[in-house]
Amino acid sequence: MKAAAEDADGGVSEASMEDLKLFARRHPESAQAPEALFLLAGLNQKKGEWQAALTVYLRLLYEYPGNKTALRAKSSYLELVEKKGSRKQRSPLSDLVKLPEAADKADRLSLLWQRVAGAVGETLYEPAIDEIRDFSVRFPAHRDADKLQAALARLQAADGKAAASMLAWRKLLAMCPDSPLRAQAQMAIGDLYADSLRDPKKAIDSYQELVEKYPKAPEVLGALERSAQLFDDKLRQYDLAVEMHEKIVATFPKTPGSLKALKAMAKLQRDRLGKPDEALKTLLRLSTMHGGQDGVDALLQASEIARRDLKDSGRQAELLRKVSDDYAGAKEAPQALYDAAGVYEDDLKDAAKAIEVYKEVASKFPSHKLAKKADGRITKLEAKQ
Repeated sequence: MKAAAEDADGGVSEASMEDLKLFARRHPESAQAPEALFLLAGLNQKKGEWQAALTVYLRLLYEYPGNKTALRAKSSYLELVEKKGSRKQRSPLSDLVKLPEAADKADRLSLLWQRVAGAVGETLYEPAIDEIRDFSVRFPAHRDADKLQAALARLQAADGKAAASMLAWRKLLAMCPDSPLRAQAQMAIGDLYADSLRDPKKAIDSYQELVEKYPKAPEVLGALERSAQLFDDKLRQYDLAVEMHEKIVATFPKTPGSLKALKAMAKLQRDRLGKPDEALKTLLRLSTMHGGQDGVDALLQASEIARRDLKDSGRQAELLRKVSDDYAGAKEAPQALYDAAGVYEDDLKDAAKAIEVYKEVASKFPSHKLAKKADGRITKLEAKQ
């Protein structure tokens, strides 16, 4: 076998590769199996199939870590990584030679293919797919069947095989009823429909199925966000996009998710639905729920909507005063209160109210530069009375 594998004739080498694959698959417990894998990796390397060679070296290293061939495989693997891997690929590929502590052969191999799919799937996807399939045949009842199925699905997606990836995820759902990866699988199916197959309606159906079946899963937020995005960008159904954002706010209040959703809702209501009053109310909800700088920004944006879209100077002034009332320590508070006084003076022609608010500026922010300006406005307005 070794002599045939080392033969320079291409035909002999091709046949030898098939023989070596078959031998390693049928006789993994044989004393010659490690050497067969090492020879196979060398032939892959000679053919220029360096990704396949790396995969075989890794299998040898993980399956037979105590064999004398393992050290040669590790050395050849690292040499090949340095020679063929890009600068970005070298580090994650090199890290794979660090063996896990698992004593069981099947556990080590399972962890290997999971690590490959997670770290270097885009580099080793094709040979790794074959290895995972072989593993599933060899160890059909392994406890990591769902994890390997997920790894297979991710590798197929990296290979551009969306339909095959979706089938792998659906197989996980069908065969692993108790798997904690079911919500992840459902999310991945939705993503494949949305991104690879460009079918936003089926994507949304998949995301909504996730929300319904796995309401406590961490993927729920992403499913609702992607549904909202598709209703907005692809289907132009803006009311339904707002509905998805409302679900996020109700399900994840006072979180970064609800903050993002409220901002998106206000934008949709103002820009897409032509409902500035609803947008203003949403911004008030945002300020109440989240506070801080986001709350300040929301009130200032709401005051701008009142001015530009609603032409309601009274409401604008109230919202500017609210910035000072709710966020007195904010850097924007003095200017907002001063601007509110200006609205009363210039737009509403309410001198008494303007004087009241200018006095509030001077008393509330006595060391701010606007306090002096406010005093000046008070003097001029009182002189006119």
